[in-house]
Amino acid sequence: MWPLYLKELGAEPQDIGLVFGVGSVLGALAFVPAGYIADRFGRKPVLVTVWIISTAGGAAFLPLQDWRGAFIGSTLYWAGAAAVPLMAAHLAATVERRMLGRALGLVLGAYFFGNILSSPFAGVIGAAVGLRATIGLGVVAFIVSSSLVFGVRATPPVVAVDYPRFSRTFWSLLVITPFAALLSIVSLALLPVYLHDIAAVPLERIGVYVALVAVGAAIFQPAAGRLADAVGAVPALICAATAMTAGAGLLALSGRNEPLIVVAALLLGATQAANPVLAAAVERILPPARVALGYATYQLAFAIGFGSGGAVAGFLYEADPLLPFLVTVALALPVAATVAVVIARMHVTQVLSPTA
Repeated sequence: MWPLYLKELGAEPQDIGLVFGVGSVLGALAFVPAGYIADRFGRKPVLVTVWIISTAGGAAFLPLQDWRGAFIGSTLYWAGAAAVPLMAAHLAATVERRMLGRALGLVLGAYFFGNILSSPFAGVIGAAVGLRATIGLGVVAFIVSSSLVFGVRATPPVVAVDYPRFSRTFWSLLVITPFAALLSIVSLALLPVYLHDIAAVPLERIGVYVALVAVGAAIFQPAAGRLADAVGAVPALICAATAMTAGAGLLALSGRNEPLIVVAALLLGATQAANPVLAAAVERILPPARVALGYATYQLAFAIGFGSGGAVAGFLYEADPLLPFLVTVALALPVAATVAVVIARMHVTQVLSPTA
């Protein structure tokens, strides 16, 4: 409901994209310090802290009277995304390597399971009591989520005599990651606005389509993780990019045909399918003493692209509401192929030199 809420406060589509993009990029500045502190002093305290900060960011949207104040809440909210690399590092320390892809897929997919449970009701509640009150209910759920993080088992800090450097393969992956992250969000950032203004979907049903995207993500993420564990990261990435291309293309062609939009929304869930695949691949090239910091650095690169994607989506939508989807169609497979080449070279390097 946030894009529609900001629109209600006077924001234009490119303003909404900027709030989303600037907030996520500024919030990402917390990632590397959080990863460094987690490696040195333990992951659970940092995980709890960033979760609480993100909850405060959600609550900061409630008193707004002008959309410009949303930059503060957006920054705090996206700072909480530092929890993602910390969760990945925690799983890397507690799950067998051969099962890491599916474990990451399940944990990251759980986020979308929450969307599946809540989104169908969001539009109905928003139409009945207003968007501000609907976001308030979301904040209450966020508070419950934060309280549950206290139950995560603590892991000891990593003890190391020295801190080895990251490999060249890791830095190569970081260069490409922002482009992949941009494409993972450019079709979704203004999807509620597109559905409401262009596809003429009533407010009461917009949440249903957001939930369908989440259903697709909840299916594609664990499936991609399992596929990567079974046959390798490269086939998993190409399959995810193919489904993502099909979803964006179908949505661009669907007009106001709601049955087609249903299928497109499910396929757009594949925009998130590469996350567990790449996270599992990154673990294989990180020194054990720098896992949390490495994941945080990777997530920072992802967040730069992710935040830029939100801003880019706003400008593209302003020019033509179909452009975000057409850009995804044009670039998803080429970017996935580029990432696949880097990962394939990583495996060759590891075979030739296990310490690379």
